[in-house]
Amino acid sequence: MKLLLIVFVFLFFWDSTLEGLNVLSSEIHKKCRGNGTCRLECYGSEMLVAHCMFQLECCIKGNPEP
Repeated sequence: MKLLLIVFVFLFFWDSTLEGLNVLSSEIHKKCRGNGTCRLECYGSEMLVAHCMFQLECCIKGNPEP
């Protein structure tokens, strides 16, 4: 019974442990190039202006000047 409880507690806290270790999660939604945001892919209403780490795209809302 104690083993089952230990396994349950381990699985319960595992997601929060991995979240802190995941490098990509800290890079997503990071600010870039002015008011831009790093995303996996720009939305239709946004424009790609640069690239972030891990092949993420730096997106700015609207149509910024070139």
